[in-house]
Amino acid sequence: MHVSTALAGLAFAATSTLGYAQMGTPQGNASQTSSIAALRAGFKTPPQQARLRCYWWWLNGNTDKATITHDLTEMKAKGFGGALLVDAGGATQNGHAPVPAGPRFGSAAWVALYTHALREADRLGLEITLNIMSGWNLGGPTVRPEDASKALTFATTVVKGGSAQEVDVPQPQHTQGMFYRQIAVLAYPLHHGQAKATQLEDGQGDRHTAAEQHVADGYSSSIRFRAAAAESGFSMNDSSAMLNDGLDTTFRDEDRYADASLAEVRRLQPAADGKLHLDLPAGEWEIFTVGYTNTGAQVSTSSDTWKGLAIDHMSRSAFQHYWEANVDPLLVAAKPFHSLKYLATDSWELGGTNWTDGFDKEFRQHRGYDPIPYLPVLTGRILGDRSVTTRFLTDLRRTVADLIVANHYDVFAQMAGQHGLGVQAESGGPHGAPIDALETFRHAAIPQTEFWSQNPHRHEDQERFFTKQAASAANIYGQHYVAQEGETSIGPQWSESLATDLKPSFDMAITEGMNRLVWHEFTSSPAESGVPGQEYFAGTHLNPKVTWWTDGGPFFSYLNRVQFLMQQGTTVNDVLYFYGDHIPNFVRLKADDPAHVLPGYDYDVTNEDALLRTIHIAGHELVGPSGVHWRALVLPRTRRISLAALQMVERYLRAGGIVISLPPVSSTGNLSNVQKKRLDELIAQIWKGCPEGESHLYGAGTVFCTDNAHEALQRMRVPADVTITTGDVRLAPVSTDSVDAIHRQVAGTQIYYLRSSYATEKSFTIALRATGDAEIWDPVTGSAHRARTAAMPDGRSRVSVTLPAYGSAAIVFLQHSASGDLPQLVHTEPVKADWSLAIPGRESVHLTELKSWTEIDSTKYFSGTGVYSTSLTTPKLSAGETSCLRFEGVHEIARVTFAGKPVATTWAAPYEVCLRGPLPESGILEVAVTNLWHNRRVGDSVDPSARQTKSNIALPSPDEPLLPSGLTGGVEWRIYRGRP
Repeated sequence: MHVSTALAGLAFAATSTLGYAQMGTPQGNASQTSSIAALRAGFKTPPQQARLRCYWWWLNGNTDKATITHDLTEMKAKGFGGALLVDAGGATQNGHAPVPAGPRFGSAAWVALYTHALREADRLGLEITLNIMSGWNLGGPTVRPEDASKALTFATTVVKGGSAQEVDVPQPQHTQGMFYRQIAVLAYPLHHGQAKATQLEDGQGDRHTAAEQHVADGYSSSIRFRAAAAESGFSMNDSSAMLNDGLDTTFRDEDRYADASLAEVRRLQPAADGKLHLDLPAGEWEIFTVGYTNTGAQVSTSSDTWKGLAIDHMSRSAFQHYWEANVDPLLVAAKPFHSLKYLATDSWELGGTNWTDGFDKEFRQHRGYDPIPYLPVLTGRILGDRSVTTRFLTDLRRTVADLIVANHYDVFAQMAGQHGLGVQAESGGPHGAPIDALETFRHAAIPQTEFWSQNPHRHEDQERFFTKQAASAANIYGQHYVAQEGETSIGPQWSESLATDLKPSFDMAITEGMNRLVWHEFTSSPAESGVPGQEYFAGTHLNPKVTWWTDGGPFFSYLNRVQFLMQQGTTVNDVLYFYGDHIPNFVRLKADDPAHVLPGYDYDVTNEDALLRTIHIAGHELVGPSGVHWRALVLPRTRRISLAALQMVERYLRAGGIVISLPPVSSTGNLSNVQKKRLDELIAQIWKGCPEGESHLYGAGTVFCTDNAHEALQRMRVPADVTITTGDVRLAPVSTDSVDAIHRQVAGTQIYYLRSSYATEKSFTIALRATGDAEIWDPVTGSAHRARTAAMPDGRSRVSVTLPAYGSAAIVFLQHSASGDLPQLVHTEPVKADWSLAIPGRESVHLTELKSWTEIDSTKYFSGTGVYSTSLTTPKLSAGETSCLRFEGVHEIARVTFAGKPVATTWAAPYEVCLRGPLPESGILEVAVTNLWHNRRVGDSVDPSARQTKSNIALPSPDEPLLPSGLTGGVEWRIYRGRP
């Protein structure tokens, strides 16, 4: 007798009816305006809704009322619009030191701090979003095993049939004292013996994939992913390979291969003595016991006093029990205040899940057949045939995803809405959870995903940017804000350059679709924690203890100006790509380009829920609830489609729509014979066997038989929205050596936001699908000038653009421009001067040339603000001319005064400040430059006895390279005709 055991999945709980009306949101009027005057005013002084938010980290709960007041007051002063309050741990990860423990989340002492924060936010006019737990993976110490995340677990034994026998029931693996419930005991013949068919490798999982929770030896890795028993990867891995049944390769010659037919699967009932009394036909039979148990998934990154099990995300009752115990009291405490607007949970990092109480009933309701006889496929057996088995696993994952949305995220929105609050859950990845990621946002007030600044942990674009998903969700479900947890990183600490690290990442997130940054993170750091103070192990640290905070206002203004423009009107995207109904399913970054629409055009992605519920047909266009109009629908590149979706496609074509797709090959899940016949008929009726690359009429619409939407749009004579016409640049949505853009329109005004990821200045011309006068609005300085444009025969406009290193600009098309022309450079003059550098606590340094502080012995390890001064003679100006100073290198931010009067602060290329008004013939130029904490921390590592910093974050290696600091290179006068 051969016996084996294995666990096969993760979680399920209470049942519910899927879907309900979208909840109201508390955000009030969207930050939009149709008048040009109001658009200019909002760009100059962005309103509250356009302003930066941040993750306000209460690290291990360690904060106090004085620090809370100071934090919020500083946020307000620097132009923040609000904060996402997160009690969490993470101080000690990656070998860092702990920080003192504050009060436990939800305790009376914690609530006193929380209500103080709400009171202060009320006073300051800031919005608060509350993370409804400490850490993430919703759960904690109040969660009981019956409410915790669950998984299928199974065990098998093989017996010889042909005679009566007694057999012990195989016992699936589970942890004593935790939840376990048996589902069924099954028996089925093994027509091919005990050996199992070759398993297909789907390319799922990666070096970061969550641990194989409770998975015993011999459990197939490919089935583990296909059964939703584990996360499919770290960065929204493409899961479409899991639809492969192998009939085109592995099983080509055995397309009807099966270990047993479904009709041969028998359900067994143990006798009163607990044994199986068998009398099976001759041959080998496998006895299969299947149940479900806790996965062991825990709360992640919580404060020390908030440990416990993660809840079952498929169980409505589990969510309700958590809410009643932990969230309701916090909402009662918040009633006297007005600043609490949203509730949040963070990303899924709890592994897989695939069963819950009543799952079989829900499966029958949604898929139309009983899942129990199919469950032996979890062992690697093939029942019916390979296609039937593959589609069952697809149906299993789909049902898991449906219940996660219906019984967790929908319920979250419903319960928050009862308190007048919206939900801002980071529910769609990037870990490969068994979800339809877009669908998790269907009742969110604000869809949110994340992007990362450049860092060793996530350094490729496909590991860093997940913005397109939230942007698409907003367009297909009608939300206005597209939020991002942003500038996330894991080391090196306090080392991110504003100009060359943070700005390029922010700008790329903008052209991916973001319009509200939630900075990750702003740690509440009491005075006694020193400087730079207590910190979470990850994130780009931002609080009043960072070196550049005092002079950081212009940087924050830049963020807010960009966000204001990107909150106006609606996005202009030509194509709507339908990503199908398979699970898991995500939208990652623009460059993935599943519709093959790039370059020059842009797209949104929809799921089946929105395609059938929220998107409506308007002649040849599809229109989303956000007001976006798409001119073509592209079907899944998997070439799998449900009958309901195909029926919608047929209606769209009859109304005049454009569909771009090769003919589908099958449904995603199992269908009845009647449904399959109708699906096949519709496919034949719509595509008519057309050759690839051809097109034909259907109803009033057109079918393009291709998977290349770019080619189809060209054949439709749709001009590209963005084209580079001259210049040594390429158009591509990537983070290096490229230019990219995003297009919005509001009341006839066209707004393009253009960014460069080149490390040097670039001049080029760009063709944009807009007409009228164009202005270039500079979000760094707030200036606006009339652009040099030329009309093109195809109705587009050619615009001349110069962007500095990592530069960006908005190109705004108006009917008539009232701004001045771009200034013309008249001449340049080098500044020849001796400089004095004053560093606090040190003697002044005399410099004949500007070089990094790291090249000067007395300033090598200095972090903070140093002041350069020199006597300057101003250039002679003709009427209408302006003089500006350009610095070759600024590390990291420079505040300039001349003759005792403030000039400007510069932090981004071209590092230029302009002097206004009548100028004296000469005066003292002072440049206060602030660098980053990194060099001082390296110095403390070199000589711990002279340590000047204090933090729980471990010091870097004494051999760590130092960062350039201060002013470097030359300085020149630049004389312009006109006003820059």
